[in-house]
Amino acid sequence: MLIEFTARHFHAPENVRSYAEKEVQRIKIIFDRITHCQIILLHEKNQFTTELNVSLPSHNLNVKETTDNMTKSVDKAVDKMITRVKKVKQKMIAH
Repeated sequence: MLIEFTARHFHAPENVRSYAEKEVQRIKIIFDRITHCQIILLHEKNQFTTELNVSLPSHNLNVKETTDNMTKSVDKAVDKMITRVKKVKQKMIAH
C-alpha cells in the first residue's frame, strides 16, 4: 500500500506523520488489496480535520473527520474508514 501524507496550513512534526501512517496500517490488516491511501491533515481555527482517501481495486473511499485534537481526528477517521472497508469487503465476497 502506497501512503501519501499531506499537511495543509501547518507544518506537521515527524511524530504526527509517523502516528498517522501507523494508524492507517490498521486498515491494511482488514483488507490487504488496498493500493493507495492518501492522508490529508488540515488545521483551521483550532480545529484539526483528517481526510482519508483509500483506493481499492474497484472503489475509491473518502472519509473526513474534524475534532479539536489531531490524534483524535486521525483515530476517528481511521475507525470510519475501517467500517467502510469492511462493508465493501463483504459486498465483494457476497458477489
